[in-house]
Amino acid sequence: MNQKARGALTLLVFALIAAAAFYGARHWQSSQEAYSRLGISADCDLHAGPCRHHLAGGSVTFSISPREIPLMKPLKLLVATEGLAVHGVVVEIRGLNMEMGLNRTPLTRTDEGHWEGETILPICSQRQMEWEAAVQLNAEGRFEVPFSFHTTRP
Repeated sequence: MNQKARGALTLLVFALIAAAAFYGARHWQSSQEAYSRLGISADCDLHAGPCRHHLAGGSVTFSISPREIPLMKPLKLLVATEGLAVHGVVVEIRGLNMEMGLNRTPLTRTDEGHWEGETILPICSQRQMEWEAAVQLNAEGRFEVPFSFHTTRP
């Protein structure tokens, strides 16, 4: 086999591998069960303390400490569940008035129904930033419970 034919064959093999990886990833993504997003609690103020969201047969309580929710400092995320058989908890924090990138924190189970983790919020160019902490529960079904809060840049 000459060098030109070998180069074409190598290129064809790489193209087939890339196509298989692309379609495999698309299939894997579509096979993942989506989270059922629940409504946001309007009366929640994470600066005042933990917020609770009631679900059918149970509840989810979420808190961030310290309560002033400073930027560029470690924040402790706490989730407590009642009446739910939860197998995993992830908190995704999203910027609402500006895209702030992915901030996904898998929480560790500390006790029955209690989960915790740590994250840091970046500083934004806007003085006041609106955020959403989406608590994702892997239970008997997959639920996303949103909690909103704000930060103020010093």
